[in-house]
Amino acid sequence: MNGSNSCRIFVQLILLILLPAGFVACRPEGPAAGADPAAESAADRHDANAGAEHAAGEHDEHHEEDGIVELAPEAIARIGLATSPVALHALDARRRTTGQIGFDENRLAHVGSRVGGRLIRVDGELGERVEAGEPLAVVDSVELGEACAAFLRARARSELAAKRFERQSSLYRDRIVSEQQALEAEAATREAASDLAAARETLLLLGLEAREIDGLSWGDPTAAQTIVRAPFAGRVIAREATVGELITPEQVLYEIADLSEVWLWVDLYERDLAHVRRAQRAEVRLDAWPGEVFTGELTYLADELDQHTRMVRARVDLPNPERRLKPGMFARVDLRSTETETHTALAVPRAAVQRDGEESIVFVRTTPGRFERREVVLGRVTGELVEIVSGLAAGEEVVVEGAFLLRSQARADQLGGHHH
Repeated sequence: MNGSNSCRIFVQLILLILLPAGFVACRPEGPAAGADPAAESAADRHDANAGAEHAAGEHDEHHEEDGIVELAPEAIARIGLATSPVALHALDARRRTTGQIGFDENRLAHVGSRVGGRLIRVDGELGERVEAGEPLAVVDSVELGEACAAFLRARARSELAAKRFERQSSLYRDRIVSEQQALEAEAATREAASDLAAARETLLLLGLEAREIDGLSWGDPTAAQTIVRAPFAGRVIAREATVGELITPEQVLYEIADLSEVWLWVDLYERDLAHVRRAQRAEVRLDAWPGEVFTGELTYLADELDQHTRMVRARVDLPNPERRLKPGMFARVDLRSTETETHTALAVPRAAVQRDGEESIVFVRTTPGRFERREVVLGRVTGELVEIVSGLAAGEEVVVEGAFLLRSQARADQLGGHHH
C-alpha cells in the first residue's frame, strides 16, 4: 500500500469515527417504509446501469470540485463546526517580530600581537574593564629585536652621512674638495635618511609607538618587547593568552567589547516592507526584564530577501548604558508605525487560517453544508486577528472551528480521488 492511500485511509477512518453518516452521500437512501421491494430492486438496477454509463464523465466533474467538502447538518452539529464573517477591523499598525541581541560590531575588537613571539606577561583578565591604550600583554619577539637592530644601524648611518655631508659642504665652500665630492656626500645623506625612514616604518607596523621608537638605544633589554594594548575602552569578553605561550600574528589573544550600545537583529516578512523604513522607532521586550520596554532605532534594512525564509534582515540599534542587554538574548520587537497606531483592513480570526504546505488556506461556506477551500494572502497578525490581503471578500463566512477536519478531508480527496 503506497503512502497516498495510507494517508487517505487514515483520514477517512478518523472522519468515519467522528462523523458517522455525516458526510452527504451521493448514493440514494434505502427504501421507504411500505414501498414495493420489487419496484425498488428494478430502480436500483436502473441506477446501477446509469452509473456505469456515466462513470467516465464522473471523474472530470469531481476534478472541477477539488477543494469542496459537503457536510450533512448532523455532521456539522457533531463536530461543532462554526463560522465567522470576513469583516473590516481596526488592526494595530505596529509590526511585531522577534529578534536576537548581538554585539555592536563597530565596538567589538579581536586583539592580537603584530609580531610572533613568546608571551612574557599577561595583564588583561576575563570580565575586566579596560581603558583605551591600556596594556593587556607583553610579547618578547626575535623578529622585533632584529627590526630594532636594523633601525639602530640605519639611524647611526644616517647620522654619520649627515655629518659627512656637512663637512664636505664646508670644504666645498672653501674650494678644498670638488663639487662632485660634495654632491656624492649629499646623495649618501639622502639614501641613509630613506633607509632610516623605512626602518622606522617597519617598527610602527610591528606595533611600536613613535615615542618607543625614539627611545630605542643599544643595549636596551626591552628593545625586543612589544606591548599589546586595548584599542578602545570596553570589557574583556574573551582571553586566549597564557604566559610562556608562543604566539603568531594571526592568533586572537583577547576580545574587547564596548556594550554601551548593542545591535538587535530581526527578520521581517516580505509583506511588512511597505510599512517599515529606516529611523523607525522600535520597542523591545525581554523575558529577563519583565515589564520593561527598551527603545531603539531601525538603522539597517537588507537589500535582498533570504531565498529560503523569504524574510528580510534588519537591525535595531539599542542604547545599553547599564549593560543589562546581553548578546544572545532573544527579544520581542514592536516596530512603531510612522503614520497611525491603527490600520483598517479585512481580517478573520487566526483560528480560521490553516497551513497547507507553503499555502495559507481558509474554508469558505458557500451554501449551507458546502465549504470551499480558498488560498489567501496574509498581512499583519495582531492579537487574535489576521489581516487578509487577498483571497476573501467582506461578508463571506469562514470556518473558525472544525477547519482542521475540513482540511484533512480535502487533502484526502486530492490524494485518493472523491468518494461520495
